[in-house]
Amino acid sequence: MARWEDRLFETEPGILGELLRLPLTALAFPYALIGRARAWAFRNGWLASRKLPLPVISIGNLTLGGSGKTPVAIWLAEKLRDRGFQPAISIRGYRSQAERGLLLIKNSSDQKLDPNLVGDEACLIAKRLKNIPVLVGKNRTEAGIQAAEMGSRVLILDDGFQHLKLKRDLDILLLDAGKNIFREKLFPRGRLREPLSALKRAGMVILTRASEQTADLAAQIEKIHPACPVFKMRYRASAPGQSAGKKVFAFAGIADPLQFFELAQSLGLALAGKKSFSDHHYYSAEELAKIEREAYAAGAEMLLTTEKDLARLGSKKTGMRLEALLIEPDFLGDEEKILGPVIKKLRIGK
Repeated sequence: MARWEDRLFETEPGILGELLRLPLTALAFPYALIGRARAWAFRNGWLASRKLPLPVISIGNLTLGGSGKTPVAIWLAEKLRDRGFQPAISIRGYRSQAERGLLLIKNSSDQKLDPNLVGDEACLIAKRLKNIPVLVGKNRTEAGIQAAEMGSRVLILDDGFQHLKLKRDLDILLLDAGKNIFREKLFPRGRLREPLSALKRAGMVILTRASEQTADLAAQIEKIHPACPVFKMRYRASAPGQSAGKKVFAFAGIADPLQFFELAQSLGLALAGKKSFSDHHYYSAEELAKIEREAYAAGAEMLLTTEKDLARLGSKKTGMRLEALLIEPDFLGDEEKILGPVIKKLRIGK
């Protein structure tokens, strides 16, 4: 069954499809106009952009849905911590109770993380980054002020490219090389959050899911923003230890479940079946039981999901073994080249 995102952006082909797209195309024009006006107002001082008492590094994208922001935010926080820096991460906490306030996760080992309270991504970040503060809430200004008061020396914004209310020292823009952004349309006709001219705000572009077409995309980006360095990235997955030689049933409620299934298969895991849900989907006990029944019927020996989905499952139990695939970024040898500009912006090292 197609997910709601696919039904929204993909309609019937031919003349019927074009007729169905007309209202969305018409709405995309005022959406673009408002977006351009907003960016212009911030750029020219008509709208205030707050300078925080600590450097701000934003990691974001130009499209709706995932592009690997959270794994990159985790990677960057780890690298800065290992270099003696004291990072904090600000995340909105989409669809969580903390979204409209501000909640601090100071040490995940001291707190029982509730995805309903802080969101699945915050749970994942806090679990992976021990003793690095994670501030959950849409008020990124207050998050930065609190981070500075705690002694943090840099704030990493997870999904912050469009958050123009804060001045940034560096904008790292992630673009999915598997989905050519130059073929995308503006929302609501397509998945673009902003016009492609927004690329000019980026201090660095990282093309995720790098492939043979990556060089073409880099060349197109250079035409819009010649001074911007472009790097490549792929996702590196690690199979759970208990999955060796077993048939697994994979399920995911993320922006791009197909990529998750492909990563699982790239590890040589035998997929007995797979099932996808909408992004940030919260599973009921009945849904989980149904997944388990489908897995048994398909001959699976264990269930496999993402770390985000595992966080959303919380304390729900399954009769079949359930594990998550660990996914990390692989910068294809460019890791130090990426870190160099970040460190320079933060005025540490040379």
